[in-house]
Amino acid sequence: MKIDDITPNNFDKVFEKMLKDKKKRGVANARIDFENISINDKIKLILFLIFNGNGVENIIYKILFWENDTEIKNYIETKIPKENFKKIKPYKKGAEPGVIFIEQNEINTDFLKSILLRHFNFELAKEPLLNIRVLLFVKMKNQFSILLDIYDDRGCYAYYL
Repeated sequence: MKIDDITPNNFDKVFEKMLKDKKKRGVANARIDFENISINDKIKLILFLIFNGNGVENIIYKILFWENDTEIKNYIETKIPKENFKKIKPYKKGAEPGVIFIEQNEINTDFLKSILLRHFNFELAKEPLLNIRVLLFVKMKNQFSILLDIYDDRGCYAYYL
């Protein structure tokens, strides 16, 4: 799989079939069950999965949200510069989520921890919370890349590309 040119514009086209089928030729994948560990340990595990000694070339967040557009936009704007994100689709109070993409050349660990905490807290009805689903594509310098589909507080799918 050619992953050199993944952007928010082609993210869905490149990964849609793999995310639906949960497999693709030449891609290692795993389902990680972290339902029985604390929220802090879930966040630490995700950070462990995406960090290594060689560093990150870039990261793309795809955030699906079932929240008021203004609320999610205001939250993100307090954490990262406006030029790093774009709303692709607004949330219209139904089953279809809104979609936001964020692209950065390095991982903002404070933002990542913050968004994961809100994601995991939603299922527990515990503040701070946001009704979101987080997908992370992390391209490592001169190495593999990883796509994480963090579906809820029970686990995630990991794809090593």
